[in-house]
Amino acid sequence: MGKTGILGGMFDPVHRGHIAAARSALAYGLDRVLLLPCRVPPHRDAPRTEESHRLAMCRLALQGEENMEISSVDLRSGPCYAADTLKLLQKMYPQDEFYWILGADKLEKLSQWRDAAYLFENCRFLICPRPGYDENLTVPGAKTQVLSAAPRDISSSGIVECLRRCEDAEAFLHRDVARYVAEKGLYQRNFVPELLKRGMDEKRLAHTLGVRQEAVRLAYLHGGRMQAAAVAAMLHDIAKPLPLEEMQALANRYALALPRDMMEDGNLLHGPVAAAIARYELGVEDEEILSAIACHTTGKCGMTVLEMAVFLADAIEPGRRDYPGLEEMRKLSSVDLPGAVLLSMQRTQEYVLSRGMHFCTRTQEAMQDIVFRRKNHE
Repeated sequence: MGKTGILGGMFDPVHRGHIAAARSALAYGLDRVLLLPCRVPPHRDAPRTEESHRLAMCRLALQGEENMEISSVDLRSGPCYAADTLKLLQKMYPQDEFYWILGADKLEKLSQWRDAAYLFENCRFLICPRPGYDENLTVPGAKTQVLSAAPRDISSSGIVECLRRCEDAEAFLHRDVARYVAEKGLYQRNFVPELLKRGMDEKRLAHTLGVRQEAVRLAYLHGGRMQAAAVAAMLHDIAKPLPLEEMQALANRYALALPRDMMEDGNLLHGPVAAAIARYELGVEDEEILSAIACHTTGKCGMTVLEMAVFLADAIEPGRRDYPGLEEMRKLSSVDLPGAVLLSMQRTQEYVLSRGMHFCTRTQEAMQDIVFRRKNHE
């Protein structure tokens, strides 16, 4: 006969508090803990993200954890009541004893749960302390045991607010979960309708999504801000479909102080104009995101990891057709981000000069800056 813990919830997103509760339950003596993502929770708003995303995040959060499994039993249609879930699990594991893992904040209303008498008779409750709640509260009929876990004040809603501020919330989220969130654009504003409304075609949108994926990967590898990289990548080409004259008009409207070589070239101008659109028309206030958008084609002196990630992602995203130096940049990007950025700029310089065109002054300055910083081991 085994001892199985049940940890249910929306896991929207799954966080370190969930995993800590499962570990405490295992330390109490359980043989395994089942994480049960819920499709339709009773008496609560619907999840913010699709079940496929929540399942994927749970899988990532359980990497390296022993005796923890994911069960899809609560992904059935209709409201998921605990008593019904327990009955299903009893059929699946007829020899097991069941322990429901519960936060102390749920104790006060436990007796009001549907078919509570059945739950009280057929399972025990392991209580995780929560700040501000009495984990020793007596619930008539329920068999409870307080877990020896430090109280944690972690909530999914609080984490979502952090993510919306483009914080990776790594104090609360497994880094791989935070990366997944950024790659998929979860909990952020959906910019796709805005991009399409402003003239972006499907090919450019596919490129944009590829840049987001690659920028997040680079930020993940090199300690950058993943959520910020995702937002900057989604908006980096929002001005690209505009005619040069319209870009110039927007640059003048928003008083962008740009050199002549940038004002006369749409390939260079669309970055700063995109940043202006993001700031003044879409309400983006994060200065590093705006800077990453603005310099994604030219670079600049003193580039941050985020700015380099977006710059390089634009050059090497998975959908890019092969061109000289692409594979070398891709290989280098995983181990030497500044080196890969410098290589990209050098290849662009070679291409531009070989055609007798003017090479952007700002990019020349950025290259010199990277060389100087590398030489001085900044």
